[in-house]
Amino acid sequence: MENSNIQKEQKFLSLLQETLKQARANGGRISRDEIEEIFASLSLEKSQLEQVEGYLKAHKIVVGTQAGDLDALPREEKDFLTSYMEMLSDIPELSDSVLEAVKISAMAGEHFAQKELSEQMMKAVVDIAHLYAGQGVSIEELIGAGNEALVTGVRLLGHLESPQEVEGELGRRIMDSMEDLISMMLDDHAQDRQMEDLVNLVADKARELAAELGRKVTPMELAGEGEVTAEQIEEAVRLTGGRIEDLDVQPL
Repeated sequence: MENSNIQKEQKFLSLLQETLKQARANGGRISRDEIEEIFASLSLEKSQLEQVEGYLKAHKIVVGTQAGDLDALPREEKDFLTSYMEMLSDIPELSDSVLEAVKISAMAGEHFAQKELSEQMMKAVVDIAHLYAGQGVSIEELIGAGNEALVTGVRLLGHLESPQEVEGELGRRIMDSMEDLISMMLDDHAQDRQMEDLVNLVADKARELAAELGRKVTPMELAGEGEVTAEQIEEAVRLTGGRIEDLDVQPL
């Protein structure tokens, strides 16, 4: 039994490295379906698969749903994505040899090749955007950020040593742009929650004191209770435009 456990652990570690290698080869991203397929022989539980995801994310790998799976998206995002993919289908796909020549020319700074390369990479932007979906930013916003990074990135390939590096370089730029957008959105949401919490705190304390006194209370009276500061009250008044039900707004 002990030998069996050791063998299973060794296989798990081997598959973990295989998963990391595959994700890096795919531009630093992998889907949950792909992870489950790799570890299918071990029949991992959900908690174990989550540990695998945690390991990959610690190595800067993006883990998401299978690219092209639209079921998890809201209706309006599905409609946008369907329409957008129809538009991209009009872009002819280049053969490997022609695409390599385009990459080389783009690295040399040729504007036409850079434009051609951007068009060829637009479907990759959609694939990457789908991996970041469901984190508070719409698929349309993610694609927009990715396309901006792509257009900028194709002009900055001169430092690369070979065309084989191009897709990985552009993929990293696209992912960074989406991560920055999500981070900015999360920061905005966190700030909104902090302001909401402050207003609720001041309103609650004003309600409690008003109930004791049987009337609205002034900011000075509320600050005198010591549970919220004059600065907090002033900020809550500013955020609500003075519309706190139990607070009789007067200059502090």
